[in-house]
Amino acid sequence: MAPTYHHALSPGTVIESYEVSRVLGVGGFGVTYRAFDRTLQRDVAMKEYLPTGLAIRTPDGTTVSPKSDNDLENYQYGLKRFLDEARTLAKFREPNIVRVIRYLEAHGTAYFIMDYEDGESLSGRLKRVGTMAEDVISAIMLPILGSLKAVHEQGFLHRDIKPGNIYIRKDGSPVLLDFGAARQALGEQSRAMTGMVTPGYAPFEQYFSSGKQGPWSDMYGIGATIYHCMAGFAPVASTERIAAIQDGEPDPLRKITKLVTRQYSERFLQAVTSMLAPNAKDRPQTVDEALAAFGSDGPRAAVSPAADERLSTEFPETQRIDQLADSQATWQPGVLSTVELNLEQHIGPLSKALVRKASRKAANIEQLTELVSRFIPSEKAKTVFLAKTQIIGETEILPVATEPVDAILKPRMPADISQLSQPSIRSRPSIRSRPSIRSRPSIRSRPSIPSKPMAPSTPSTPSQPVSAIDEAALRLAEESLAVHVGPMARILVKKAAKRTSDLEEFYTILAKELPAAEQRDAFRHAVGKSAWR
Repeated sequence: MAPTYHHALSPGTVIESYEVSRVLGVGGFGVTYRAFDRTLQRDVAMKEYLPTGLAIRTPDGTTVSPKSDNDLENYQYGLKRFLDEARTLAKFREPNIVRVIRYLEAHGTAYFIMDYEDGESLSGRLKRVGTMAEDVISAIMLPILGSLKAVHEQGFLHRDIKPGNIYIRKDGSPVLLDFGAARQALGEQSRAMTGMVTPGYAPFEQYFSSGKQGPWSDMYGIGATIYHCMAGFAPVASTERIAAIQDGEPDPLRKITKLVTRQYSERFLQAVTSMLAPNAKDRPQTVDEALAAFGSDGPRAAVSPAADERLSTEFPETQRIDQLADSQATWQPGVLSTVELNLEQHIGPLSKALVRKASRKAANIEQLTELVSRFIPSEKAKTVFLAKTQIIGETEILPVATEPVDAILKPRMPADISQLSQPSIRSRPSIRSRPSIRSRPSIRSRPSIPSKPMAPSTPSTPSQPVSAIDEAALRLAEESLAVHVGPMARILVKKAAKRTSDLEEFYTILAKELPAAEQRDAFRHAVGKSAWR
């Protein structure tokens, strides 16, 4: 059953010529719908400006209005930036950037009208498969990176790159959605709009209105998304990383990186690591620098519909593969590319399209290699191919499945591929959860942030001064402040603790970080204080 969104437009609502079909996504900044264009008779995506921290849906079910007169200025500021963003995006015709068809103002708010992209979000795919091979990640992320170049050249940034904002079309090509520039601008303008950054994917400079942002900020989002594709979870928030480094502790991200080192090429890992540098100046400064780090001159395309059509023409029997049930198997990095390289020696450049097609149907390496070997014309060449590829199952590279290894390798391919039975593949075990970052018992003095990864600290390092404010008070202050400023609370608490040892003054310093009187009152109440000097 689909969830109900009480503040969203109801299905059937018509905005000019666009009839709302259903909600596609909801955020603190707006709502995105699937809609039907009555004029052109086609589906579109429609994004409505509706910042829930500042505005409400009026009783007529359509109009959007600021919550109060105090919110009017910030609401109108965000509306202007929303329309500015639409005008900018409408100029782009990049294959991997969502296309804005038009924009309009109505009912006290504004709307983007965009191409409707049918497919699956990268976040949805990661929930299914957990992790991805290097070549699969490259086929998704490098085209996105290449298309960002045109955006950056126009002086525009995305500012919210993450798996939820990348869509995989049905033909396998990726598209980048939901630019966050207007959302970020409104978050900087109004503290009422919390959550304007996505922890784990946002670089440290995006947490500050004064932080210098540029193409290097989007590079962090790209790197964090690739990291999620490799590790199965998002990186540690950049605020936690900076806090650890400023405490003289190792970057917590480095510990997790060791979990994936063996599965990916050294160059690939180094490129991702550089994009995730805590300091902006240590990251690739442009798209060209990032592509060079990956060893690429431009975007890498996924298997195209044209290649699939050519495959069906030259090898008609592949149509019988399409009739088989999907196995839902997930393959370890390197397996499919190894099979592709060996098959290419016998059937040429269509090997990639054939292996990708067969991998969706085969449940293990033995089924996969026997299935694709049927397209090798020579029996001798087929024997050589099987001898080279079926031993992959005896190495460390294995398809990820929950069956024991001997059960995976035992089944044989039937002579007629139409009789191929699919063993059931149970759901994969849950992805290892990210280790929690333990609270630190002391607030140490802040060294400068190093430009290169820090070496592990040695036991001989002399101890540093400890804050006179007890740990319970620090923790209470951080939790109470985080309600209003998010992950920045940790940084602000540490700064305040270094300025004073007096608890009353400590709370006063923190309260001054909140611009609204109601926020300061709420913070005071949370920490048990009612008066401030």
